[in-house]
Amino acid sequence: MAANSPQNYVLSQRGRSRVDFLIELGLLARELEMQADTHARDVGLDTRSSTADPEQLGKHIAPVMYALPDFRLFRLVREWQLAQHGRIAIEAFDEIRGDLETGLQALQDGETSIRYAKNPAPPAYWDGYEFHRSTGGWDGHEYMGFVHGEIIHRRMVGDTFAGIIMRQRSDAALAAPVNNPKKILELGCGSGQYTMSLAATYPEAELWACDLSRKQLEQAQRRANYHGHRWHLFEAAAEDTQLEAGYFDLVTSYAMFHELPVTAILATMQEAFRLLKPGGSFFIADVTPYHVQDDYSCWKADLLNYVQGGDPYWREYAQCNLAGLAEETGLLNVDWSAANEQQYPFYLRADKPTALNS
Repeated sequence: MAANSPQNYVLSQRGRSRVDFLIELGLLARELEMQADTHARDVGLDTRSSTADPEQLGKHIAPVMYALPDFRLFRLVREWQLAQHGRIAIEAFDEIRGDLETGLQALQDGETSIRYAKNPAPPAYWDGYEFHRSTGGWDGHEYMGFVHGEIIHRRMVGDTFAGIIMRQRSDAALAAPVNNPKKILELGCGSGQYTMSLAATYPEAELWACDLSRKQLEQAQRRANYHGHRWHLFEAAAEDTQLEAGYFDLVTSYAMFHELPVTAILATMQEAFRLLKPGGSFFIADVTPYHVQDDYSCWKADLLNYVQGGDPYWREYAQCNLAGLAEETGLLNVDWSAANEQQYPFYLRADKPTALNS
């Protein structure tokens, strides 16, 4: 096999064929989903009632959709993808690991460092869960950061959605309600995709980012060092960073809050409030809440993500009043609204008061 590199890796014939098959299945699933969506609209399931409770909505929506062959096939294809994608990606990586490992290790040397927790004690809401049904979870393989960030996210998901995923992160970085922040903290950075967008948007900013997953942090470190960035990465829960109070102009995250129970969401907002300078901004981008969705979209999102998709707190997040939690924290100028006509992602913008009551 020819020499490989982490920046321009080539899967083996077996690994590539299996990954490409998953991508083709993803495209097929999208076609089936769109056909099912058309049927749902045609029979009037996309109206909006007074409830955003997917359990109640399912009493009249599920019988209609489960009687539709396109929808049943869509669910079957998606279930197989979810069950197999992590294992297939790991096996595809392991086939070329010998060619990549030296380069992966070399990219952990550079200007970007990681501060590991001395005695890590993952919170109960995170420990042991296979979020997004990735085999073994975010740390399920020694190089799970590369496996998930590159093979699953950039290749499988990116090819299926034609690059939309990365553009959404770039758009979010531009939408933050602050001009030229000098110090930025990203909560739940994963393998560093949104971090890259922040670095591109605010090239002069001092950039900090945390995550509970060591393996995802290590991939963020490789990404940063390859591009010559100097980020401050550290292992910590977003609600307990142990950082200096009043240090940051912007605290932000992308697609992290829907992986938290409401108690942790509130605690994380309180931590963000503590870390912000007076007048600093809090900004997150995340999934669409149920209260703005029509009945069918609400029910389907819950089925595909909470029930089937490996997101244990999706429903809890999607049903909470995120703006109300931000106001409860003490944040001002709270705006919780859609980024675009498609209502995805949803942005929450808020500011810390410039002066606090004594």
